[in-house]
Amino acid sequence: MTSTPASSSKGKGRAPTDWRLRAILNVPSPAQLGALELPMEITPEQKDTVPAEYVVNTQFLVSGTSEGPPWTGYYATFNGARLTVTNVFSVWCEIRKRGSGFEVHCLARGELSLLDAPLTGIDYAQLRTTGEPVTCAPS
Repeated sequence: MTSTPASSSKGKGRAPTDWRLRAILNVPSPAQLGALELPMEITPEQKDTVPAEYVVNTQFLVSGTSEGPPWTGYYATFNGARLTVTNVFSVWCEIRKRGSGFEVHCLARGELSLLDAPLTGIDYAQLRTTGEPVTCAPS
């Protein structure tokens, strides 16, 4: 998710210090996080902002470079294919282009071994239930 957090100026407002809130203007309550459903609209990260210890098995790629990704963001490799992933509320999810935007359609498959650091209230069971099933069986 990308947006600009509030900046601090002479004690008025503060930028979040928790990296998981880096791009969230209105921090949801644990109850709101527990009610999240997939699919949901998303904007892929435009900057590599997830700490190194949580980007294991991913690459941050910039479109228009020799790596040739279709858009800037995080990518993981599965069975030789590049999957687009994003870190939503510090949970790795798979995303896809939908119309003129992007959407999270499922949690990142377990075979990718991505590391989450979820905000309090995230309900994995709810996200799995409402997300689309993985369409490619593990090899």
